[in-house]
Amino acid sequence: MAARFRVLDGVVPLVVSATLAIVAGGARAQSLEEGWSQLDRPSSTAHGRFLNMLKGEKYNSDDKDQARAVDLVAKRHAYGVYLNHEKMMQPGEIEKAMKEFDGYIQSIVNAREREALQPLSDAFRDKVRLHAREVIEYKSARPVHKIHNARLLAKVAVLGQPELADTLIAVVKEPSQNDGVRYYSFRALATLLSQVQAGTSNPLLNKEQLAKCAEMLVDFLEQRKGPPKTAPIEEINGFRILRREAIRALAQIHTPAINDKVRPALVLARFAGDDERIQPAPRIDERVEASIGLARMRANKDKLYRPDYAAGQIAKCLGAFGQMANKERASKEVAATRPWRIEATLLKESLETLKAESGSDKYVAQVVDRAGQLLTDVVNGRDFSKDLTWWTAPENEPTSKELFQGSADSTVKPAERGVEESGK
Repeated sequence: MAARFRVLDGVVPLVVSATLAIVAGGARAQSLEEGWSQLDRPSSTAHGRFLNMLKGEKYNSDDKDQARAVDLVAKRHAYGVYLNHEKMMQPGEIEKAMKEFDGYIQSIVNAREREALQPLSDAFRDKVRLHAREVIEYKSARPVHKIHNARLLAKVAVLGQPELADTLIAVVKEPSQNDGVRYYSFRALATLLSQVQAGTSNPLLNKEQLAKCAEMLVDFLEQRKGPPKTAPIEEINGFRILRREAIRALAQIHTPAINDKVRPALVLARFAGDDERIQPAPRIDERVEASIGLARMRANKDKLYRPDYAAGQIAKCLGAFGQMANKERASKEVAATRPWRIEATLLKESLETLKAESGSDKYVAQVVDRAGQLLTDVVNGRDFSKDLTWWTAPENEPTSKELFQGSADSTVKPAERGVEESGK
């Protein structure tokens, strides 16, 4: 079984720092291929040439010196934590390297003439992908080395690359891989999938690649078992944080069903509606992410898809969300737990998409209109307790009784959980 990672609730950066504490012992002098001494000097020299290319020196893949400079810079960042272990384990060194790497990415993304940098962008992202995967799959690499490289993939994903999807799928599906790597792989996949523009003449991912992404994410969310109920709450919440990233990635896929077995909308509906089959119980942040993705489904992509049933599951999430937000508002502890106002704004925006996609469905319109007022009250910090009963009233259920017409197994079974079990 893959090793689980434990993080304190809501403190994502500790995914890495906790791992550092585990592996802080001395590193062996073993290298991936040649060793740090063989990489340090040439990669330092290559850095200057690489910066010149970022500043406008035209990149030509046939120029061996330029190609080598790009490769060496990518290797330095991918291999460095492993090869130069002792130095990189010193406080702040990893984050310093990540800041430098992020600077490269931002230089490309924010370039005035982005098209001119595209050849360099293509070359750099591919070398980073290849070398990061080498370390992630290297048997002698420790968790901190692998997690660092998964973070590189999460950063470089913004540059867009079809091959990266295949790499991320392979990494997540590797049975022996640690969950820290999976966490950042899901984050990278969410970034990559957010760039897929359906209906364009040249989409980032083709239908087959998109289907493979959906299949992996659905399989993980449906099949991956979390820690037992007796596990420490830190471990349980660590798993929930991992699962939330997978939900965020799946929420970027707006096709209700890929085939009869891979149905992204159903998985999101079950998380939004707190299905009893989900263990451990989804927290409100997972339910919110699922609701946002469910609201953005393109109903016209599947004639059997019933948006009113989807709206009914989102309504269950909104009821819980409103109750929790209002309780904290009353006790003046809003800032202590969740970013309620930000989540309310994102929910409101996504629900407008649901209303537009559902056409003239009266139930959907009713849910969206009521949600608009509730979420506006959350944003403005107003008391809305008198309106919370509507969301849980039996008479306010949707007309449809299944998410896909004629599919009896496409339903949500609302759970009856205690506060501790629900993770609220």
